[in-house]
Amino acid sequence: MKISILADSLALPREDVGGDDLLEVTYPFLLDRSLRTRFGDAAPLIFERGMRRRTIEYVIDEWNEQVELRKPDVVIVHVGIVDCAPRVFLRREASFVANIRTNWLRERIFKFTHDHRRGIVKFRRKVYVPLPRFERLVQTVVQKARETNVKSLMFINILSPPDSVEERSPGFQHNVIAYNRVLQEQTKHPFVTLIDLNGMVQDGGSSGKLTVDGIHLNEQGHVLLAEKLEQVLLPMLVDKRVPASAV
Repeated sequence: MKISILADSLALPREDVGGDDLLEVTYPFLLDRSLRTRFGDAAPLIFERGMRRRTIEYVIDEWNEQVELRKPDVVIVHVGIVDCAPRVFLRREASFVANIRTNWLRERIFKFTHDHRRGIVKFRRKVYVPLPRFERLVQTVVQKARETNVKSLMFINILSPPDSVEERSPGFQHNVIAYNRVLQEQTKHPFVTLIDLNGMVQDGGSSGKLTVDGIHLNEQGHVLLAEKLEQVLLPMLVDKRVPASAV
């Protein structure tokens, strides 16, 4: 069996998580190590393709290379937080400001947006991937998975940010609810599973205990997610079948 993980930075090592073992505490590494311990040479081959700032758009763009050519049996898609986070600048706007050659003007703009972030975010209501587009692209991923004969497609949902993050980015928590609803709706397809990471974190003691900043997983958070993924994958590995319904 081959498993492809297409994720944003939540799957990647961070300098503030794991001490000297940055890679070894991430959930893709933990999942791979546990399955190799359990199954030995019969363990699945896992392709981890985490990328900082990845959105659902990048999943679509990279589908041919990461899925069609590699032909994984299982595809795990872990994006959404970058898509729905409220923004002061969109990508092109941020690039434009960053490339302003007049230093004092560029720094003044950055200072103003930093000092007035809450008001700007509330007024502009901008995100990288608006909800209707996110929904269309998630549906496209499902369709592509079906056409590529993926046996099981898993979405990992979005962590709801704590109140401290919501304070500076008003609307963030509301966006997470709406975008997670889109992911939940895909479980109407028999081969699609939703991993409710947000619910798991809340049940496990809130994001304050399982993340480093309300968004990125700490060591305990990575362990929690790795264990859940293994739990969902085991029936496929042991019984040589894919579950007929979402977990």
